[in-house]
Amino acid sequence: MLKTRTMTKARIYFHEKYADDVFLKVAETGTLHQTDVLESLEGLEPQIKPVESSEKFFRVTSLISRMQAVISNLPLTPMRTPKVDLRILTGVEIETIDREFSSVEQVYSSTTSLLTDAEEDKQAQVKEELSKLSRDYEEKLLRWSRQLEITRVVEEAKSKGARTSRTYVIEGWIPAERKNDFEEAVRQGAEGYCANLYLSPSMGGGHGHAEVKPPPTLIRNPRMAHVYEKLVTGFGFPNYFEIDPTIFMVISFPIIFGLMFGDVGHGLILLACSLLLLVVNKRGVRAPELFEYMIRGSPLLVMCSISAVFFGFLYGEMFGSEEFYHVVDETLHGALGISIHDVIKSASHGLENSLSQIVGFSVPVPFPFSPFSNPRLLLLVSLYVAMIQITFGLLLGMINEFRKRNYVEAIIGPGIWLWFYCSFAYLILKYKAGIFIVIFQNPNILGLYIALPAAVMVLARTAIHGIDGFGHSLESLISSLSNSISYGRILALAIAHAAFSKILLMMLEFGGVMAIVGIMMWAVFTFLLILCFEGLLSFIHTLRLHWVEWFLKFYVGDGYEYKPLRLS
Repeated sequence: MLKTRTMTKARIYFHEKYADDVFLKVAETGTLHQTDVLESLEGLEPQIKPVESSEKFFRVTSLISRMQAVISNLPLTPMRTPKVDLRILTGVEIETIDREFSSVEQVYSSTTSLLTDAEEDKQAQVKEELSKLSRDYEEKLLRWSRQLEITRVVEEAKSKGARTSRTYVIEGWIPAERKNDFEEAVRQGAEGYCANLYLSPSMGGGHGHAEVKPPPTLIRNPRMAHVYEKLVTGFGFPNYFEIDPTIFMVISFPIIFGLMFGDVGHGLILLACSLLLLVVNKRGVRAPELFEYMIRGSPLLVMCSISAVFFGFLYGEMFGSEEFYHVVDETLHGALGISIHDVIKSASHGLENSLSQIVGFSVPVPFPFSPFSNPRLLLLVSLYVAMIQITFGLLLGMINEFRKRNYVEAIIGPGIWLWFYCSFAYLILKYKAGIFIVIFQNPNILGLYIALPAAVMVLARTAIHGIDGFGHSLESLISSLSNSISYGRILALAIAHAAFSKILLMMLEFGGVMAIVGIMMWAVFTFLLILCFEGLLSFIHTLRLHWVEWFLKFYVGDGYEYKPLRLS
């Protein structure tokens, strides 16, 4: 999950007469992400030459394009793609298909031209002609399309290889665990007349010779993390040598969203809507683009709404009202004999005592509290989140550098930065609002915890990277403070959520006939203002904290996806 699948570079030599069979077998297994072999064999010309795109490739591509234009406009009945033999079409067979399809194409063109000019009473007759054409040629068109596509894939793959007078050479990346499947496919296709060479990628991006690109990335995550994976790749696809942060986002994203959107009532409504979208997603329902994103992202919305309910209990708010929350708490207490409010308070005090004993000074865990009434407490919680996530990001940055064997860069980069940030975080935790008074009154604390790691960072990076290192060190020092302050958006969004909720509660105070109007207005504005608008804002700012404040500590995202040669 954290590490992408291990890749091995394979180079295959085989006799030219087995080229079609080898490519078919390899494409059938779907193991080889093909690369341009000439980039690795540069300097061996003229003994080895590129394989030019064949005339067959261009003919097949043109024919596929024409055929798809007809197929996409015919009223085809739902059916499986007909099975065909996995082989390459000969020139004679392509000519035969082209000739037969031209007659179908001519009938289709004449029929559709009548459709545009026909009167309304004759359009039904014309459409019936199209339906008849579809029934007569549907299976044949789909079979032709499949056969041509197989030929196109193989002919295109050939053009990425190289050859001598009688030998083909192809190269690409395969998952290490599928090496045996790949070898068996090549052996069967070449009938044993082949030779394989395997090269392991180095952390420096090459393996002795010029290598243009590092290996492709094949991400492996549990199914529940698929939506979060899309958020990660939206920033950039992870490169082969860095940690995939998807599995961490499964935990951190809902937590931060819940801190911003925490409310028992609104969380439950969002949960109900999310579960409905999840059911729609399971049934494969298609929708317009905007709703399609919501449907596909329903697993993420479910987890975020559960987190919103959880933090709603920690905030002691339901629909923005502490009174509604206490009614629910008392009801649960009467039914279950347990007060959620008391349980949260007891757990918070226990956690606070444990943390304070570990670090040697008071570390407040203030739950339960209302963000609207106690914004300073939520600011403190926001700083906790900032310290944890930024520190973790710097640790991941060190791990990435160690994995690439950049030991010096790991120390002078995220290593010293981590030292500085942890010292800075320690002072904030210990002295809180009085940190600046303590620093200016006690120069030893300023020198030991701030000046020393800052000076070491600047000098070390400048010594290794020159003026660029000096600039990067200043940027790191400034961003340590600015990124931490940026987590204050958790406070801002939570207060905005509480403020909107309390304003809408005023609509429930109408009396008489207006009470019905007030309830309807409250329901409408709760959906539009709270769930849609404020929920979207919370989602965007949660994503920003991950992409900017967290990812930039360790994540590059300059990789490319593993796309094997495959007969789809």
